[in-house]
Amino acid sequence: MIADHSFLFEEGLWGARGYYIDSIGVPYPVEGESRITHEGDSWINDSWMRIPADPPVEYRNRYVITPFEEGTDCTAWISDNPALGRLRGTFVLVDDAILSVYGTEDGRLRGSEALFRVSSIFYRGRGCLMEGEKKISSWSVELKRRESGTR
Repeated sequence: MIADHSFLFEEGLWGARGYYIDSIGVPYPVEGESRITHEGDSWINDSWMRIPADPPVEYRNRYVITPFEEGTDCTAWISDNPALGRLRGTFVLVDDAILSVYGTEDGRLRGSEALFRVSSIFYRGRGCLMEGEKKISSWSVELKRRESGTR
């Protein structure tokens, strides 16, 4: 059974707060935002995540997602990430979760993320980025839908 997902499936603005954990296990508070738009034959997720380190770090990502076809539970996405290069991934729907598995085109980096639906306006996200067997980073965030145009 697939839950009634709103993240990705509906256009909207989502705020994110939580923690980013670096390669040696040091947690940093993080905030971010995802804007979901549906443009023709693609869904777009423009997102950013800011870590108030010294100096501050900001990651930006623009996912271009192939919309889920009727009756399917997985679809492909691609992203040109300024820090990591081109990423290719797959979203898979499993009950209350949207799972994402991905990697760089050269195979050097791979990662996964799980977004758990709590309600139509609230998701919990957990993920990691790996280089071989070494963890580069992990994160734990909460996504909450915002009213359009507000921060």
